[in-house]
Amino acid sequence: MSGANSCFGDVMVVGGGISGIQAALDLATTGYKVYMVEKAPAIGGKMAQLDKTFPTNDCSMCIESPKFIECDRHPNVEILTYTEIDRVEGKAGDFTVTVARKPRYVDEEVCTGCTTCAEYCPVRVPDPFNQGLSDSKAIHIYFSQAVPLVPYIDGACVYLTDEKCSICEGVCKNKAIDLHKGAKKEEIKVGAIVLAPGFSPFDPRPRGDYGYGSIENVVTSLDFERLLCATGPHEGEILRPSDKEHPRKIAWIHCVGSRQVLEGGHSYCSSVCCSYIQKQVILAKDHDAGTEATIFHNDVRSHGKDFERFYQRAAQLPGVRFIRSYVSIGREIPSTKNVTIRYATADEGVKEEEFDLVVLGIGLGPPVDGPRLAGQFGIELDLHGFCKTDPANPLETTRPGVFASGAFLGPMDIPESVATASGAGALASALLKYRRGKLARERIYPPERDVSKEEVRVGVFACHCGANIGRVVDIPSLVEYASTLGHVAHAEEGLFICSTDAAEQISSTIKEKGLNRVVVAACTPRTHEPLFRDTLREGGINQYFFDMANIREHCSWVHSKQKEEATAKARDIVRMSVARAARLKPLREFELPVTKAALVVGGGLAGMTSALSIANQGFEVALVEKDSDLGGMARRVHRTLDGMDVQATVHDLVRKVYKHSSIRVFH
Repeated sequence: MSGANSCFGDVMVVGGGISGIQAALDLATTGYKVYMVEKAPAIGGKMAQLDKTFPTNDCSMCIESPKFIECDRHPNVEILTYTEIDRVEGKAGDFTVTVARKPRYVDEEVCTGCTTCAEYCPVRVPDPFNQGLSDSKAIHIYFSQAVPLVPYIDGACVYLTDEKCSICEGVCKNKAIDLHKGAKKEEIKVGAIVLAPGFSPFDPRPRGDYGYGSIENVVTSLDFERLLCATGPHEGEILRPSDKEHPRKIAWIHCVGSRQVLEGGHSYCSSVCCSYIQKQVILAKDHDAGTEATIFHNDVRSHGKDFERFYQRAAQLPGVRFIRSYVSIGREIPSTKNVTIRYATADEGVKEEEFDLVVLGIGLGPPVDGPRLAGQFGIELDLHGFCKTDPANPLETTRPGVFASGAFLGPMDIPESVATASGAGALASALLKYRRGKLARERIYPPERDVSKEEVRVGVFACHCGANIGRVVDIPSLVEYASTLGHVAHAEEGLFICSTDAAEQISSTIKEKGLNRVVVAACTPRTHEPLFRDTLREGGINQYFFDMANIREHCSWVHSKQKEEATAKARDIVRMSVARAARLKPLREFELPVTKAALVVGGGLAGMTSALSIANQGFEVALVEKDSDLGGMARRVHRTLDGMDVQATVHDLVRKVYKHSSIRVFH
């Protein structure tokens, strides 16, 4: 291992899942230099492995992929993948973190992501991203939208084990592969740290009572997510592991590894399992309306906004049964590889039933490397292994200057993980307000091309969105149709137009083909329009020469059973978008003065905490409360279930609010 080099930043975010990404983007956007450390070969975490998210059933990657690209493009975010923490020294405001960068044997700066190396590689290994349900080459890109979009070499590589082969090194035209490259250490000096290492899914193998690992057609819920996903082992088809046939009768088992006081289980509720199982039932029925779905549960805990409606939506589908019973896996039938489940109901007693596929709803455990991280960062863990925090300050660890977010705090869903990330980022920002902007850089774009004297040349880029669109809309015929429209100079399709390589392809195509208008036929502009406007700027044309044709919500989702009609409608929408794009004029943005003050309406615990957070970051705050006293509903509560003195917390916050020179209170 080579010697350590020194780098300087403001904040280090440990973990590159959705929570770490959100914290990094919040901090980078507000003027801090951020180092994001991720131990996997690419950022994205567990959310990148999901097909959809509850309760809206939005495409997981459609939400997360634009954030990947934003991180990758942001001048104030430095992404360190395949990297782990080695040592932490110092105190709040002055930490020195030594990171160990594992060798991926591929130079990220030189590699173009062409994947020629993977084509020639003779070694196949289980694909960790697909939960081992399929194989990948020993050198491969982690997943299709990965950031960085650079291969890494698995430890099973023949050259690394026996010094044989090295074909990949020979076929790489850019000489990006170095099989002799070793690990190296770097020292990074930062003022604050946000820990977002995520969670570890419960592993049912050691217990053995569910047959996972020994019975082929017993899979975990995370395995099932990969079966559902268009980038999964079977391109979005739900197939049994044993014979690659469509299962017609599927059972889901709740609380595998959760709410169990048995050895090897977790006593707590993992909070997300009920809803993600309901989501999987809905998606399985969407894939095949004839699927029979049986959900075995202790009880259903669908807490959260619209979660009860989501449960009712699943329960009311034809062929869906919710059975309240503990179960045991009976046996595997040798001739069919079907699985029997024994269960009991109050009306019918003990029964045994046969299923084509069994899905284990596994719980969320603390990260496997949590104890190691706790020792390195000098923080405490709770009795379950999650990060220990003060109930009144649930994002602050036991070490000043080190904050936590996401599922490292305990089991939580994606929206809550994102919310805690923003909260942790705000605490780090308040700690380091004196150095905001000192290390930050502005993004530099290429000069904007004057197209006023050019003929209109429209580029149309149509997205399969995995299978969200491509399963319903005939994308190849749509692209062929678009190429016949007036003003269209180029039309092409892509599996994920929002991926890093696709965005770069659009930018380069704008330059190569001389395009001066762009139409993207994909999903919603609510999440993706800013990404594509930024892509136009990278291509050197005005960002307002862009139009988006929403063929997901307007076609594939609402006409999922009418493929021909959906495709015809998509043609109409693209034709209208092209006509609109041809008439677009360049717009100019200009800066307006901003009043650097905030209004907080409501003086309860949330309002006071928000006011203090903003004020601690250096801004004026006006806090408005309709009652004569601050505190809100918390004034009526004395203690929480875990013994927290609520009145003491309220009085402390009230004191801090009135004492803060940047907060004015209006009753």
